[in-house]
Amino acid sequence: MTPRAMSNRTRRAAFLCYHSIAEGGPPFLSLSPELFERQLAALGRRGWAPGGRPTLDALASGRRLSTPQVFLTFDDGYVDNFTSAFPLLREYGWPAIVFVLPDLVDRQAAFAWPEVRGHAAAYPQIMRSLSWPMVEEMAAAGIEFGSHTCSHAHLTRLGDEGLRQELHDSRSRVRERLGRCDVLAYPFGEWDARVADAAAAAGYRFAFSVRNDRGQPDDILSIPRVAVDHRDDGARFSLKLSPPGRRIVLSPWKDTLDRVRSRRDGPQPSGTPAAAPITDRSGWGSTSMASRDRESGRS
Repeated sequence: MTPRAMSNRTRRAAFLCYHSIAEGGPPFLSLSPELFERQLAALGRRGWAPGGRPTLDALASGRRLSTPQVFLTFDDGYVDNFTSAFPLLREYGWPAIVFVLPDLVDRQAAFAWPEVRGHAAAYPQIMRSLSWPMVEEMAAAGIEFGSHTCSHAHLTRLGDEGLRQELHDSRSRVRERLGRCDVLAYPFGEWDARVADAAAAAGYRFAFSVRNDRGQPDDILSIPRVAVDHRDDGARFSLKLSPPGRRIVLSPWKDTLDRVRSRRDGPQPSGTPAAAPITDRSGWGSTSMASRDRESGRS
């Protein structure tokens, strides 16, 4: 049985998902270094301890830790994870898990899967991968690296052999460079039982999603994370750290509630942000999280 702390809905552990840390980056995929630093400082003030690989193993074994842990994860392996996030992580003493696409790391290539091509054209300096020397320097300093597959594919749409190749080949490539790779983040947060079984068969111990939309029990191969972006300052970030806030964000019914709110509030003029519900003191809008993620290519 998977320990409840791995569900990301308790005070014992929180799992956050970042992407780019850059000034003026793409909406929903990026936040400024200044905001990221404020978040790191806030985590320390509020009594959260830095969650690293040893504490992840401890939670999975069912150990009850004396201090609540927060795990910082980064999807895609943006170059600014090295230039902006890494110096701040070192300064504040925080580990992290970064999920990379090794084929892109080979060339420090631009991100080019269909869902982010618009962002890649608009933000060419930001929408690029880390290089292997960057990855190796971060790993030497204690940053954990995992796979985000080879091509950022929709894994649930692949046949069995294509799925095996995406999971096995990407893990092998990271292991060749760093000696270990047994953590995975599913592209777009998409997974099902077949994908989770394939991840286990490929040798992954832990795998991360962004939300369980299927109502299935959370597992160490489907750890849900809360996405963090440019809007998450002050009360909104505090709410995402609270167990009730995370339960709302991770609820499989959240998109249904968002659609009801959107119909209630009526259509918005083109280019006008939807108004947040009156009860929404955190600044959370009524736009569906899943639709925002699809539009931004998040995860």
